[in-house]
Amino acid sequence: MKVYDASSIRNVAIVGHSGSGKTQLVSAMLFDAKMVNRLGLVDEGTTVTDFDDEEVARKHTLSSSVAFAEWSKTKINLIDTPGIGNFMSDTRAALRVADAAVVVVDAVAGVEVQTEKVWSIADELGLPCLVVLNLIDRERASLERSLESLHGSLGRTVVPIQIPIGSEKNFHGCVDLIGMKSMNFATDGSGEMTTGEVPDELTDRATINREALIEMVAETNDSLMEKFFEDGTLNQKDLEAGLKTATSERQVFPLLCTSAHENIGIQPLLDASLTYLPAAADHPLPAFDRESGDPVTYDTSDSAPSAAFVWKTIADPFAGRITLFRVAAGSLQADSAIHNITQETNE
Repeated sequence: MKVYDASSIRNVAIVGHSGSGKTQLVSAMLFDAKMVNRLGLVDEGTTVTDFDDEEVARKHTLSSSVAFAEWSKTKINLIDTPGIGNFMSDTRAALRVADAAVVVVDAVAGVEVQTEKVWSIADELGLPCLVVLNLIDRERASLERSLESLHGSLGRTVVPIQIPIGSEKNFHGCVDLIGMKSMNFATDGSGEMTTGEVPDELTDRATINREALIEMVAETNDSLMEKFFEDGTLNQKDLEAGLKTATSERQVFPLLCTSAHENIGIQPLLDASLTYLPAAADHPLPAFDRESGDPVTYDTSDSAPSAAFVWKTIADPFAGRITLFRVAAGSLQADSAIHNITQETNE
């Protein structure tokens, strides 16, 4: 089994309103990263993260589950969370151990009740977010209407870094506003991507959206703002670096376009997760003094004393008790004896 250091790990919670396509998105990410050999479908009950009989029957996630994808020599730990209000406590627990969130929004319905709730939790925990506008291939799906909904509910700092190529059932790719190139995807669900020039009919729209993106990034930094006023724009290097910093500091929330069911737009999402979301090494879990309650800093290196935070325990009728935890410092080996400070016992 390959060992990754904390700088090569992303812990990402996939959150959003029920029905926005979170589980299907995770399934497509696993397939494109070649972690599974077929694209699991929620409608067929073949996804990796919805494995419980009740979840398969209802076609809804009822409990957070974990999976991981290896992409560009980086490990992305994915937590697929429930979007139903009754199970929001499970989603909150998952966000506590994540380094960032991918907020999935239905391109037809826009922002919904649980979208606002998970956004609020991510804000409370200080988590950087990517916004994924999913289901763009559906009838009545619209980037413009969705953006209006997002800006009205979540703020104007949600900014597209892609625009769709084609609409509704003809959606087949995206224009990358950062690199100003088109990304076209096979229509057979394979996720195969080819790049090319921006289509002529989208050039003006892409230029306007790119200028809006540059303006938003420039606003986040005085130095970039000065360059923007002097030159009227930002060069490619400043745009990329500025967007990365602004995203990690929660000043900007990049929006990407996908159709998880058709496996369109997934590879750019995997790339964006590595480019814009912080590594585990850059996002240590918060720690507090047990007596005073004051925040404290601690050594997170592999050689430090071991510390872990348990965020979920599952009672499985076949496997027994399964405990999910995030290692905060040091390292843990199989069959290690761990001191439980809540119960003051060794386990």
